[in-house]
Amino acid sequence: MAVTFTVEVDWSVDGTWTDETARVRRVRARAGFAQARAPVAAPGTCELTLDNRDRRFSPGNSASPLAGELLPGRTVRVRASEDGDSWTLFRGTIARIAPEAGAWPGAVTITCADGIARLARARVAVAHADEMPVDEAVSDLVSAVYTPPALSVADNGDSLAHYGRTWEPEQTTTLDALADICRAVYGRFWVARDGTATYWSRRQQQDPSVSAALVIGTGASAAPLDALDVALDAEGVINHAQVTIYPVETVGSLQVLWTARTVLRVAPGQTRTIYAPFHDENGARVGALDVVVPVAAMDYAVNDRPDGSGYDYTNSPHFVLSAEIEATRAAITLTNTAIGPLYVTRLQVRGKPIRTHDPITLVASDANSQARYERRAAALDLPMQPDPVFGQAYAEYLVGRYKTPALAAARLRVRDRARIGGASIFGVGLMDKVIVSDAASGLSAAAHWVYAVEYEVATGGFSATLYLERADERCYALLDRAGYAELGSTTRLGL
Repeated sequence: MAVTFTVEVDWSVDGTWTDETARVRRVRARAGFAQARAPVAAPGTCELTLDNRDRRFSPGNSASPLAGELLPGRTVRVRASEDGDSWTLFRGTIARIAPEAGAWPGAVTITCADGIARLARARVAVAHADEMPVDEAVSDLVSAVYTPPALSVADNGDSLAHYGRTWEPEQTTTLDALADICRAVYGRFWVARDGTATYWSRRQQQDPSVSAALVIGTGASAAPLDALDVALDAEGVINHAQVTIYPVETVGSLQVLWTARTVLRVAPGQTRTIYAPFHDENGARVGALDVVVPVAAMDYAVNDRPDGSGYDYTNSPHFVLSAEIEATRAAITLTNTAIGPLYVTRLQVRGKPIRTHDPITLVASDANSQARYERRAAALDLPMQPDPVFGQAYAEYLVGRYKTPALAAARLRVRDRARIGGASIFGVGLMDKVIVSDAASGLSAAAHWVYAVEYEVATGGFSATLYLERADERCYALLDRAGYAELGSTTRLGL
């Protein structure tokens, strides 16, 4: 049975899908990680080219049946179906609608982005926590930005120390924060093709019991592909790893973290919010604990004159100050219900700056690998990781895993071929396992993860491309899996 494709849009934002397949001229979609071994995925994109000769998709056409609904933010999904099975190839929201202009309208290009794009735009703002479970941190960060169709977050028992202390909301995006978390505990984060926000701990990456979604190059799957890139590449070698961790920091005594350098005017009836980024006495940006909401008279004064004279409104019910305390700043809200403007002077925020003393750098090297492939170093800075034992194990794992280049398939592509060895190419999703054999290069039953997918669908046919990275095929101990718990005989301890 031939594979069919469906393009649907929720124009009315009520969960009702409108099928636009009959108007599709071309679909191009890509999702996943920008490169192998990246901690977080890159924004996924989908470009739809649709027939627009009747101006159905022209946002300025008031006669269109979609008038008023042709807006960015509408949800789009692209699916493939065959023999009663269906797979979502892309799910995201419209970012741009660009109809062909002029006297003879022909097509419209609708550009869509997945949930990663939202996380890459949003600025992170979290309260400090001495300790934060990783699964809870990931869930909270995603949920603060948007509600994905589903959320799958692995719980490996990992936690973060002094959560959020280095995240400056002016510069740090939610995706940056997720990348910091993944690096701290060797995890990975992506948005699946169906929109599920997904976090893997290192346990999933080191699980040798995972079944392959696709097997290439043996038996019925031995038919030639349209493209298969195989190489032995030294670019991914790591033979010197440096991991810097931060044991529990010393917290200073209560001191001024921020001071307003100007008089703040609040107009009558106005509610004004200002941000107070925390700094230590040397002017360095810091996180802080035990931050005090500014206290009237002690931390600020309010008058009806900018020079601080006139009537004192500091403790008046006509002036209200509130604050939301974040890890590296405070959001201070000032409200004036008086009949005239009020002026806030001497405003300051006090708390205990988190001081980082004596970070520990753990190193692992392999002299033989360096002699063969030059010194190829990797350096990781893990501000929320306090454990030196983990840091040393992390460095040793990286060198042990990557000190020798491995023959690997980097990309495979098929055109107008939906099945390989009985498995659908469209059933293979991000971070699924693919086993590749290739007699010409000598690659034999090598396990890979799918780190990115690309699809192109047009009236003349379709193509699917999988981007691959070598999986860790060493056999690690899994206490809850039969055949993997015999430590020291067939298995080893993982990171």
